[in-house]
Order: sequence, then C-alpha cells, then structure tokens
Amino acid sequence: MIPRDFGSMDEVPFSADDVLQGCLSGDGHGAHQILVSVEGRDDCLRFYRAEAGTEKRSPLVFLEGDVVHLTSPYGEPPLWRVAAFYQKLTPNLMQGEVNFYAASAGRTLINLARPGIFGSTGRHLERRRPREVALVDAALDALKARFGWKSFDLAGFPGGGHLVGALLARRDDIGCAIIASGNVAVRQRGTALGLTTDVTGYADFIDPIDYASEIARRQPKRVIMLTDPMDRIVEARFQTAFGAALTDAGVNVEQRMIAAADTDRHNLRHAAIIAGLACRTDE
Repeated sequence: MIPRDFGSMDEVPFSADDVLQGCLSGDGHGAHQILVSVEGRDDCLRFYRAEAGTEKRSPLVFLEGDVVHLTSPYGEPPLWRVAAFYQKLTPNLMQGEVNFYAASAGRTLINLARPGIFGSTGRHLERRRPREVALVDAALDALKARFGWKSFDLAGFPGGGHLVGALLARRDDIGCAIIASGNVAVRQRGTALGLTTDVTGYADFIDPIDYASEIARRQPKRVIMLTDPMDRIVEARFQTAFGAALTDAGVNVEQRMIAAADTDRHNLRHAAIIAGLACRTDE
C-alpha cells in the first residue's frame, strides 16, 4: 500500500467502478500516457516516471499487483470487490511515491499501470489473459522508443509478477527480473483450488511456468524471486514450482525467502521495488 503522505490528497481517487466495469477514458497523447493497439483495439496505459542517477544504469519498470478481492466461493462465477486501499489513491500519490524511491536510490523508476487500473484503460477483471500480456509488452516497446532505452529491469508483485514471468518468454532486453509473490503457476494453483480455470473464471490464461524453455532460450541475465514461505494468497509451493521449472530449463534463478508483514503473509510489494532498484547484472 502506498503511504498517503507521498503526494497531494486533493485529487479525486481512482474509481472502483472503472475497475469493475472497465476504464474507457484516456487519449494516449499526454506526457505520461502511451497509446497501444492490440487485436485491433486501442488502449491507453498510464505511467508514473521519475528520473534519477546516471544514464549508465538501466531504468526499473515496476508492475503493480491486483486491486480486487474475490467475494464468491471458488468454482462459482467470480464476484469481485475493489480493495479499500485502491480507492484512497490518486495520481499525485502514485507520482509522489515514484519520486521518493527514485531520489532515494539514485535511479530512474517507472510505475507502468496495468490495463484497467491506476489510470490505464482496459479491463482489470480480464487480467492474466493474452491481451493484458500483449498490451504491457507493447507499452514497454513504446517506453523504450520514447526514452531511448536499450534495456531495462522489470519488477512486479504479484499479478505484476505474473506479467514479469510471461514477458521473460517474449523479450530479450530485460536485465534484472524481480518476481514477488508471483502467480506464476496459474494452472497448478487453480487445480489446487478445484478449478479448471484461473480464479478470474477465464480458461485462456497465460501460465508462465508453461514457457520455461522459451525463457531459457532468451537467456535472462538475472531472475530473482521473492517468496514468503507462509504466503496464504499465492502459496510458496506454486512460486517454487516456477523457479524449479526455470532451473531445470537452464535458467539461473535466485529465490529469496522473506517474511511479509501483512496477515496473509503475501505483500512483498515494497520488497520488490527495493530489490529491483538494488539489482545489478554486472555483479
């Protein structure tokens, strides 16, 4: 959760209705927006950016987690509630946090908003499907072109961690890849819950563990997984299974066991940002 003293509280907070119904606003022409087209449809992804440090270090791009909680039993049509913390956040607060971390670490940081949340258009309830992965992939290409990057580091928690895992199979320009509490073995998790689909209700999910051999072919420079052994949301066994699949495929993976402070032992968001800012590929 982002502390509220990182920015002004005078703005209108992000809308829960936009999360549940799909966010349609955004023209893609602002300084902090990217217009991308996938499957013949346009979406506008928002980002929060702060420059710091030298040009020699690649920027860190961070991908947020999910902002909804399931309120219906597993196996029934999913009913979602938007997390209370999300409805208290504003663009200024998001930007203030990015400024804080970038200045503290002396490194450029970008928080790229996933489709349907934090100011991006799209449908958050359709996360982990191919279009979300393709939109974020295209947005990263656009950021590279706009700012002249050659490569970047990528961190995500935990739906954002899913995207990091999925994108490792599609890109060869990621330096450090940080996956915190990541939902990276979607099918295994669903099966354990008695489901034949993702918990979202969709069966066409992207499952990063299926792409271990493709990730190995891309030869990522450094992959770090952050896991709480007592995670109650995405159990450690599913995260570890992904790490084992990568290791078996020939990828060097470092899995760090960390105790999360929340009651679900799941929230390693700040740890993901810190690990991403600290990570180097020249060690």
